Amino acid sequence: MKRSPELIPLSKEHHESLVLAKRCQRTAAAGNHDDIEQLCQQITHTFPDKWEQHFRCEETGIFTLAEIQGGEMATLCQQLKEEHDRLREIYRAMKGGDCSGLEAFGELLQTHTRKEERELFPLIESSFSDEQLKSYLAAANVNR
Repeated sequence: MKRSPELIPLSKEHHESLVLAKRCQRTAAAGNHDDIEQLCQQITHTFPDKWEQHFRCEETGIFTLAEIQGGEMATLCQQLKEEHDRLREIYRAMKGGDCSGLEAFGELLQTHTRKEERELFPLIESSFSDEQLKSYLAAANVNR
């Protein structure tokens, strides 16, 4: 499916998140403590500048736009925001040295990303023109 040009930067980051999610799942399943710890350290190092920034862009841009629309889109965005918060909780635990949530982080990141790509983005694209998206998302600084 052709993605709206205004959503492409977020979709590209979603691809990266799916790669990370799979890596988390595989590493956790393998059970090698050193590998798990190393991946958790990598996540805690990149999370603030990469994933937290991504979440904030979605929350201040896409999710706010969806709230204006209301209905199913607003409900979906509330669920996605709660998932962002859960991913932040797992990140904070990792940052504190608790790597037990690596598999849960990977699983949630995967399902969350797919939900945005398969459910939210199509709803947004069918509800708003590319011009409306461009105007609103530029004002929210989503396409940084």
